[in-house]
Amino acid sequence: MEFNQVVMTRRSVFKFEDKQVSLQDFLPLLTAANMAPNHGLTQPWQFLWLGEQTKSALADYYAHARAFKKYPIDSDEFYVSKSKALARFMAVPAILLVACCVDNNAIVAEEDYAATCCAVQNLLLAATDQGLGAQWSTHPMLRDAAVLRLLGLDPIKMRLVAMVYLGYPFGVTSVPPRKAAENFLQLLP
Repeated sequence: MEFNQVVMTRRSVFKFEDKQVSLQDFLPLLTAANMAPNHGLTQPWQFLWLGEQTKSALADYYAHARAFKKYPIDSDEFYVSKSKALARFMAVPAILLVACCVDNNAIVAEEDYAATCCAVQNLLLAATDQGLGAQWSTHPMLRDAAVLRLLGLDPIKMRLVAMVYLGYPFGVTSVPPRKAAENFLQLLP
């Protein structure tokens, strides 16, 4: 696919075919992510491919936060919403977490965060190019120290930047209307 076509057709995909994504399918995406710009070649990212055991362990954190966002705990609606969220999470063919090193120097920390976001965007573009669908989530559980510890990450040294859902798209995702790019350009004297 031509680069501009990849950029223009990349969409957040929310529905996936019932077909697994193999680690082999994922490796070209990882290579693209690893080519993201990063100041001083710090390569501050870490990619965590979730196996079924880890996915199951995280499912309750995910579902609880989704339900809590909408309904009071212990309400009937909360439990129905949590159950649906649990099923949705477990149905995603592949889930990747993207972590970033946390530096004591605020400027370096911001550069590393920005570089890791660039790596995620490269990954999303590569997924589109490979015929995979993806969605970048910044779910609240990414900021939960208990989740980081469950993953074996030190919350002082690492932070989660993205949860990327991967799979083969089910159907065609429509293109939402966007404002013209010129609306975001300011010409300075």
